[in-house]
Amino acid sequence: MRFTGSAVSGIILLILGIILLLANILGIKINFFRLFPGIILLILGIVVLFGQFGGHHEVIFDSKKVDLSEPHIEKNIIFAEGMVDLTDLEQLEAGKKMKINVIFGSGKLILNPEIPTVVHASTVFGSLELPQRTVNFIGSMEYRFGDIQTDQPFLDIEMNVIFGQLRVVKS
Repeated sequence: MRFTGSAVSGIILLILGIILLLANILGIKINFFRLFPGIILLILGIVVLFGQFGGHHEVIFDSKKVDLSEPHIEKNIIFAEGMVDLTDLEQLEAGKKMKINVIFGSGKLILNPEIPTVVHASTVFGSLELPQRTVNFIGSMEYRFGDIQTDQPFLDIEMNVIFGQLRVVKS
């Protein structure tokens, strides 16, 4: 079962509408300022148990592999554990970039050894482990992997880690 942001909003509006109708029909006085946070927590609990927020390019409150059907779209791992596996990536388009964000989560990036890659990595209160270096707490660095030539396409990845951990490995 998959819940998107619009589905959760629809469920909240539906529940509030039912409560309003029942309150008017039964003559019950309801304090919505006290009721609304409880409804939000109830729906959030149901979503955490049975599904997740987000789309194919996000991992929120879950643990899964991030979809690479569209590799040059921003990937987000938020309050979750996710893996981005680039070993199946074959085609490179010149001038395209990939962005990976890990916020309050844990991630793993697996690089394809056949694709030259430049990684621009930054972390704030997190840990970023690259094959030859580690950045902890606050910092940024650039990592180059493979034979990078200016006239040939290469994979350009921007990684941001905030209060989380991201580990980059070569397959």
